[in-house]
Amino acid sequence: MGEKKVGASDYLALGLYAFAGFGLEVVLSMLLPSILGVESSEYTLIHHCIHWVLTCILWGSMALFLIRLSRKKYSFDIMKLNEAPDSKGWFLAALISVIAIAATTIVWGGFKPVEEYKGIVRFIFQNIYYLFEAALILLTIAFGQKIGDTLIKKGGLPYGGIFLALTWGLIHILLQGGQTGVYAFFMSILYGLVYILLKKNIRYSYMMTAIIFIL
Repeated sequence: MGEKKVGASDYLALGLYAFAGFGLEVVLSMLLPSILGVESSEYTLIHHCIHWVLTCILWGSMALFLIRLSRKKYSFDIMKLNEAPDSKGWFLAALISVIAIAATTIVWGGFKPVEEYKGIVRFIFQNIYYLFEAALILLTIAFGQKIGDTLIKKGGLPYGGIFLALTWGLIHILLQGGQTGVYAFFMSILYGLVYILLKKNIRYSYMMTAIIFIL
């Protein structure tokens, strides 16, 4: 018997696993107050740092697992560097990044890093946490893009961004309300567009996604 052909359902499973990775923080948030002996509303800086470090470990482990699984089982090496983006791609990706950062600034009522800043230690740990979240966001986009590319076979459309919007974006609507959810939905599409414009090159896409997410 020949090898099973990899199809859209396989990439859907990978995408859903990546999305489920975000849920690990929810589980941790439920368990950690009992372990630390303090309610989350009463967390001190050290408690927040513990939460962020453990979340990073969980997200990083999930990301590594999915990267290896997709490479070994489905022959999709997400870490393989595609061709470098052309100047037009860079320009459009930068333009979208400016739009995304402007939207974030409006939603936050000011420049996000400034609005969030509450001391250097908190700032460092929180932004490391953001770097790991950006990795899961990009994985979700990459697998979502493969779903669309496999089913529709028409390049240039941000299937990954749409998939992220319908998962990560939608859950924000359910958990954090309409305004935050719509913002997350909108940002998901922009992340997906950046991934496409940068030729699905994981190095440049991650760099740009992380910058947008932090700023």
